[in-house]
Amino acid sequence: LKVRRAETTLELPSGGSIVMAGLLSDTTRQNIDGVPGAKDVPVLGQLFRSRDYQKNETELVVIVTPYLVDPTSRKNLVLPTDGYAPASDMDTILMGRLNATYGARGATPGDKSLQGPVGFVVD
Repeated sequence: LKVRRAETTLELPSGGSIVMAGLLSDTTRQNIDGVPGAKDVPVLGQLFRSRDYQKNETELVVIVTPYLVDPTSRKNLVLPTDGYAPASDMDTILMGRLNATYGARGATPGDKSLQGPVGFVVD
């Protein structure tokens, strides 16, 4: 895992884009593998070894597009863990549940039914 960083100060309008940085990397690698001992014999050693050559070139372009947004209040934010309650030991052991009823506290399922085509299609 390689980490590359670029830092700068830009002045852009909301939704405008600019290329902030271009990072280049160029590596060359050469390796000789073969049968130990036999690869070192003059002239005939060519039959017992192989040569590996790799050249890697990478370029990373950082494009920045800022968007200005209005801040929101904390009460309007919803987390995926809201209403989560871990299952009791009995529910986990006997029923194989990992969590208890999942939903808003005090909410009960209403009489809403599904609208539109639902279920499985079997050919």
